Amino acid sequence: MISTLHKTEGSGYSGFIFKHDVSETEREQIVWSSLRQGNRKALDYIFEKYIRLLYAYGNKISKDYGLIEDCIQDLFVELWNKRELLAESVHIKFYLMKSLRRRVVRRLMNESRLSTEQLHEHDYENNLEFSAEFHIIQEQSFQEQRQQLTEAIAQLSTRQREAVYLKFYEQLSYEEIAGIMNLTVKSAYKLIGKAIDSLRKTCHYIVRS
Repeated sequence: MISTLHKTEGSGYSGFIFKHDVSETEREQIVWSSLRQGNRKALDYIFEKYIRLLYAYGNKISKDYGLIEDCIQDLFVELWNKRELLAESVHIKFYLMKSLRRRVVRRLMNESRLSTEQLHEHDYENNLEFSAEFHIIQEQSFQEQRQQLTEAIAQLSTRQREAVYLKFYEQLSYEEIAGIMNLTVKSAYKLIGKAIDSLRKTCHYIVRS
């Protein structure tokens, strides 16, 4: 079970202590290198730091909690078992989200027996919900605007909603979104651009990113 991977003692992320002048990028590289060298605390650090993010993102793809939990568990088990084969340097958040998406999509394909092409068009989660707090509302304090945005997002295609979530909620770059969703960067720009255009037709206070 996933709980066996979760370190429950100590403060912070698995007791990793960094100097104050170490940047976030340097911290991630230290942890990743430690993982590749077989340091179990590095795995615990990554798990504790990103587990909530992975559950939240997995929930945007499928509401099947058990499926998401299984995919996250498999992801971390493989991360540990194949640590010696990992690339020397990665963007950990990007790597985990891309890996989780690939696993969830594969499971959905296997269970529904859809082809990759069909899955791209299939609304594999009709009740997909995203937070209205995307920082694309000029005045988020107005409940009416938030409700209007929520309703407008519901009218987007599933892939548009996922792309909007990654861009405005997780604040990923177009390059990272393209990598996670298996798109070209140009296609990622186009997908999000069309989504924003659709939203602006209803929500005139939305500004382009």
